[in-house]
Amino acid sequence: MARLAAFFSDSRALARLAAPIVLSQVAFVLMGLIDTVMSGHAGAEEQAVVGLGVALWIPVFIGLMNVVQAVSPIVAHHHGAGDYRAIVTDTREAMWLAAWAGLVPLALLPFVPSLLRGAGIAPGLADKTTLFLYGIACGLPAALMFRALAFYSASVNQPKPMMVLAFLGLGINSFFNWVLIYGHFGFPALGGAGCGWATAIGMWSGLVGLVLWTAFARAYRPFRVWSGGWSWPTWPGQKRLLKLGLPMGGAGLAEVAAFAGIAVLVGRFGAVQIAAHQVALNFASLLFMLPMGISSALAIQVGHRLGAGDPYQARRIAWTGVALGLIAAAVVVGPVVLLRHEITAVYSNDPAVRALAASLLLWAALWQFFDATQVCAIGALRGYKVTLMPMMLMLAAFWLVGIPLGAWLGYDGGFLARPLEVHGFWIGLVVGLLLVSVGLVRALRAVSEAAVRERSAVMGQGAA
Repeated sequence: MARLAAFFSDSRALARLAAPIVLSQVAFVLMGLIDTVMSGHAGAEEQAVVGLGVALWIPVFIGLMNVVQAVSPIVAHHHGAGDYRAIVTDTREAMWLAAWAGLVPLALLPFVPSLLRGAGIAPGLADKTTLFLYGIACGLPAALMFRALAFYSASVNQPKPMMVLAFLGLGINSFFNWVLIYGHFGFPALGGAGCGWATAIGMWSGLVGLVLWTAFARAYRPFRVWSGGWSWPTWPGQKRLLKLGLPMGGAGLAEVAAFAGIAVLVGRFGAVQIAAHQVALNFASLLFMLPMGISSALAIQVGHRLGAGDPYQARRIAWTGVALGLIAAAVVVGPVVLLRHEITAVYSNDPAVRALAASLLLWAALWQFFDATQVCAIGALRGYKVTLMPMMLMLAAFWLVGIPLGAWLGYDGGFLARPLEVHGFWIGLVVGLLLVSVGLVRALRAVSEAAVRERSAVMGQGAA
């Protein structure tokens, strides 16, 4: 009974912290959903523009965002230890890191047209996708600085602002989608490319809102980032964030690039397969937000306990979070399977896109358990400040096994003697997720037990 009571107590604490994080992530995915739906009603080619654009910008953004997210476990440890001055110092360093990171996509843009044409994408589709990406690139510095502030805010137990402002940004993005996709108020009708520019406007609006919130809300008074004068970045501070954040970014990039990059890999099969992949992946991403929110809360809660010097509670919370992720996965599988045709009908009015996307959702239902396990385990490991090992596991599972297997099945058909096209790639993703979930669970067990043994040894020496 004591263990059950502890499980429910830890679950409630995680849920209180995770709920606003989940909702803010849902708003982010809904932005992609709205982009996909609104562009889809402008035609399959315009939806393919968004699909290709997302396939290229989301991996870059997720990779850079994960680098910036290093501020979360660092601030969580400081908060657990009661070191408020260090919270301010490291959050300011994270803001500088986010600003530098936001400039990276601008350096990559000149290579986009050649990449798309080299993948066999039609010239007209490639040009529209490039225009979409130029809009996104203008908003990415704001998006990354918003994330740095949001991670700081959540790590001091203030996750509500990121949720509220995420939905505000969703409304702004939707309005400007309508303006720029279809050409209202005298603006040119940019089609799917307009979604990129609308997203950039929403990104800058969110950053302004979060700066004002953290500057004036009373809850931030003990560790207000904007008071007492600003500070320039330092190499020790940037190095501290990069040491933890670069492997986090590598892990995030390895996973997301595997999922989103399939849109480019199946580009030779035509706009319908690209659009169907984007529809199914967007909905699967929406489902993923629940365990991902739990993962973010786990990194913070485990960090709080370790900062306070309690690895026993940290271990208990870590496994509670993994269990909650599996419960969340179990809840969504049935509705996805039963309602897959109704779900895809929301995204597109193209019968071919809807039918193919509905079949892909069966694979998405299958991988929910593996996906929930791996993301919750990686969140707990981040609380322990362990990031290099997860990155290596992600790279091996997806890029040495999952993607090569998907290409073999998709292009050649493997032992089936006929190409499975996009289905082959999704089978590869399922195998990759299975492998990485097993590896991360084993890593979490080893790391959490090592922390407990180390603490026990220290206490034993103190008693002696």
